[in-house]
Amino acid sequence: MARASTDDMNFTAVRTSSIVSEVYAQIREKLLSGEFLAGQPLRESVLATRMAVSRAPVREALRLLEQSGLIVKAHNRSYVVAPSAPGDMPELAALRAADEILAIRILVQRKTDLGPLAAVVDGMRAAQANSDVETISALDIEFHMTLVRLTGLPRLISRYDQLRDQIRFAMLSVEDLHGRVLQDQAVMHEELLTALLNAQQSGRAADLLRLWEEHVFFSMNPADHIIPLHDDDPT
Repeated sequence: MARASTDDMNFTAVRTSSIVSEVYAQIREKLLSGEFLAGQPLRESVLATRMAVSRAPVREALRLLEQSGLIVKAHNRSYVVAPSAPGDMPELAALRAADEILAIRILVQRKTDLGPLAAVVDGMRAAQANSDVETISALDIEFHMTLVRLTGLPRLISRYDQLRDQIRFAMLSVEDLHGRVLQDQAVMHEELLTALLNAQQSGRAADLLRLWEEHVFFSMNPADHIIPLHDDDPT
């Protein structure tokens, strides 16, 4: 059988991954900081011009952002910033609680070293002493991301990372969501860490799961309907 000439083969255009990653990161950060409004169109040509790149990496970055739930396709096949819906927060809170509770069960069963979580809490104490609200907020996110990372499960970590972006994005529409509790974050997370350590020692996680679920739903301020996730099983 004669070999086909490379001139006759179909190849997919190669894109420089670092360029796609940089374009993705820039657009993602502007979405999560609230610089784009819900429903605002994201035009490939405009974004490419502003970032001095071709349209190909912009198109790929927008596709990835669509997968993460931050943007959606409009009827004309262009992308727009995803709109918020009344049911977003309760649903996201339930999904977040489910992932974190799975992580907790794993960390309790394995008796995983919780030093990285303790380090985050130490950082919260220092930030709280300096009334550094921005750092406290960032460490709040880092605490829960660290919890999931400690499982070492790549699919869970990837799913939670994507969910975290959707949560941050949804919170943009909630006025002063954390203002009333930010100054108590160090104490709240120290209590969570202590409860997690106690569960590792006792092998029973029912009280911990209940406490953790309440923390997640309270911090996200969802609607009245809460999907119960905890039970009375040890882990």
